[in-house]
Amino acid sequence: MNNIFAMGVDSNITWLWCIFILLLSVAYWYLSRPKNLPPGTAGLPIVGYLPFIGKLPQETLAKLGKRYGNLFHLYLGSRLVIVLNDYSAIQDAFVRNAHIFSGRPLDSILKETSIKNLGVISNDGAYWKEHRRFILSNLKNYGFGKMSFEPLILDEIHQFLKELKKNAGKTFDIRHLLMNSTGNNVNMVTGKRFDYDDPAILQFNDAVRQGEIDLPLFSLATFFPWLSKLPGTDKILNRKQIRNYVESTLNAASKILHTVINEYEDGLKGNYIHAYLTERNSRLKVKENEDIFTEIGIKYIARDLLIAGTDTTASTLLFSLLYMTLNPEIQQKVQNEIDSVIGRERQPSYNDRFNMPYTEATILEIHRKVSLAPLSLPHRNVKEVMICGYVIPKHTTIIPNLWAVHHDPKIWGDPDTFRPERFIGPDGKLTKTEYVIPFSVGKRACVGEPLARMELFLYFVSLLQQFTFIPPDGKMPTLDFHPGLASRPKCRNVCAISRC
Repeated sequence: MNNIFAMGVDSNITWLWCIFILLLSVAYWYLSRPKNLPPGTAGLPIVGYLPFIGKLPQETLAKLGKRYGNLFHLYLGSRLVIVLNDYSAIQDAFVRNAHIFSGRPLDSILKETSIKNLGVISNDGAYWKEHRRFILSNLKNYGFGKMSFEPLILDEIHQFLKELKKNAGKTFDIRHLLMNSTGNNVNMVTGKRFDYDDPAILQFNDAVRQGEIDLPLFSLATFFPWLSKLPGTDKILNRKQIRNYVESTLNAASKILHTVINEYEDGLKGNYIHAYLTERNSRLKVKENEDIFTEIGIKYIARDLLIAGTDTTASTLLFSLLYMTLNPEIQQKVQNEIDSVIGRERQPSYNDRFNMPYTEATILEIHRKVSLAPLSLPHRNVKEVMICGYVIPKHTTIIPNLWAVHHDPKIWGDPDTFRPERFIGPDGKLTKTEYVIPFSVGKRACVGEPLARMELFLYFVSLLQQFTFIPPDGKMPTLDFHPGLASRPKCRNVCAISRC
């Protein structure tokens, strides 16, 4: 009897200790928060607001913005996050304080590799600054976004349309063809055009597409960094999928680069790979241990450029075709403008956009509605800063809600409606707006924006010049998408009817 009584007492003491530790954890959770933060919510102890973020976090954060304002905080797991939920907040941080908010989170999911991250997308500091400057310099040298680059894009579009015509009138998956074609436009990396059935290109695109399924928008390892120290947590943290994505895209990029690297001779600068190697060699003559332009780094940076220049453009173009299929009256208006300004014989020119306000307005509306990278990529403030009277502690994760800007009823009135006319003024001319920011703003804005804008116009116009898009198999497509760092449409089938 005494033993049973003693066991009961021990059990009670154990429970009391558990309750005490839990209460202590909760007290620490609430009392340790930094002072003078923007309004917001801590959510639940330990997990924060993560259980409530949902499959479409951009919409969840937009709703929270209605409660807490355009600048607010929340905790995702143990990580403090500041959300920039409207245009003015994003401008305050990324433009007016660009030098402070240009960092990346120190434990981004793309840094979960066995070796130091050497790309540019998830990097910052001196390494990122030097490579961004070098990339921008080379983009200018190769004419990206300038009229001198237009013939190369038009040549690629010509090849693309030839392949598309083989499937005219049929229902087919256009995503693969779009990725193969847009990938060739990033030829500043290799200086080569690849056939659509090239094994290296097919492998690279397959690896990128797998990331649509395996790469999470929010990694548990980012918001629960202490979990990574526990044994057996790889499955919980999705480390295997993330590692596979990083390794498979890197291996595929290496195969694309192999021939170009082997062709290199000192001093060549005809493409990005050769320019990189020439820069590395010149630095090695001065500094034996060059740690910015490294031998392995070229593969990571080229991989980042290839992904950024292929996947996002292909997805945006696919969305544009789905919107045209769903809105035949808008498609007809675009085609009427194309016929009037260009006709059906000559190829379009990027300069035609100045005489095609409705087409330009339609492209703007596609950018707005799609919001391809709804939360962009997370930023980090490299030092403590005050914004709008609130203190943002150093090394805080910053999330810009670009989707909220593109769907702000105070700006657009009817944000859920697909209506290109919102960008057309009373005089029939295009009304430019600063509120469509699909490439983000500030120092971390997409370096390939000029190329992407030229590509989207030339492909979109070329496609509607030559084809009319109707529901595949007679069924209206959906705009459902795979949520992630970028939104990729689930529907990949189209049906293109030739207009010629």
